[in-house]
Amino acid sequence: MSARREWPTAGTESIAESKFVFRREKEVGELRERLAARKSFVLHGASGSGKTFLLERVMPDFPNVLYCRDATSPQSVFQSLALALVVSRDRFVRGWLRGPESVRSKSAISLRGIVLNAARRGNYLVVLDHLRGPAAALSADTRDLMFYGGTPVVAVARSAHMEDLGFLAPFFALPAERMRLPNFSLSQALRFAEDVTRRINLQATNLNDFLDRVAELSRGSPGAIMSMLQMARLPRYRLDGHIKTAPLYIDFRLAWHRANAL
Repeated sequence: MSARREWPTAGTESIAESKFVFRREKEVGELRERLAARKSFVLHGASGSGKTFLLERVMPDFPNVLYCRDATSPQSVFQSLALALVVSRDRFVRGWLRGPESVRSKSAISLRGIVLNAARRGNYLVVLDHLRGPAAALSADTRDLMFYGGTPVVAVARSAHMEDLGFLAPFFALPAERMRLPNFSLSQALRFAEDVTRRINLQATNLNDFLDRVAELSRGSPGAIMSMLQMARLPRYRLDGHIKTAPLYIDFRLAWHRANAL
């Protein structure tokens, strides 16, 4: 049984929607410096380590970033980038794209030409998130963005190994072109879990023991910790003020596996 912790009263803000960054100031600073330097690099780390989480907090300070959340195919990439150009009111695309519907109605080949020309004319930086072993076609398009368009590309992957970067790996061969975002240590994970608990005002009769288990079972993943703590608020995982840790963790693992499977 762990020692009793005191839990100050807190609100019920959504961590996902807040500007909350826990013990990631160094990583945030490095990410800002890399985006400001406008050089292509890989941001890599295990699923749930916080890559997208930190990007979403830094990117608003860089208005010329074009973000693609789902870089799984040329169609998804160029649709996302074209929509970002429409939102940014890029002057070049006005004659070609008049809104989201016009983007969705065009083929990947048409959007590719529009985006590459806009990238070449503008001062953009492209972020390709959730890369999962991109095939040759998407890698060739990324190469054209970087070299034909002269556009720095941030590739976001679960690891820096070949299976996740796919055909993009040769473009980021140097150590200086890779930024790793590690998971927390066990002690950091526990402090993070405690902080999130205060922010979402999670309460339970077995809260201390539950947080110890969450820190251990998460393997230091901030995303896993936040997911389990949010699940702990659901009625089906609670009984008389007690969090049912075992069924919660089983359901979490099943959902996590589905979300992160190749």
